[in-house]
Amino acid sequence: MSAMSERDEDGSGRNARSVDDMKELAALARLITYARCAAEDVELVGAMHWLELAIQAVNREILDSPNTEIAGPYLSATIASRKTH
Repeated sequence: MSAMSERDEDGSGRNARSVDDMKELAALARLITYARCAAEDVELVGAMHWLELAIQAVNREILDSPNTEIAGPYLSATIASRKTH
């Protein structure tokens, strides 16, 4: 997965990501969400703050991609797990 953004053919500047890239981002979002919930359980306020920022950044990357229909189920599962924990 490349950290560099690629331009679409229409020049919109949105990240062009493959299916595997989207799955990796979704897996990263789940991992960060798990870590944030673990930090919340042991009341690590500083860690919770930074993990929340990390999950927001990963979610932005997922939502910024033109392939949001690929990772939509993963993202909604991540958001649901954050609300239920």
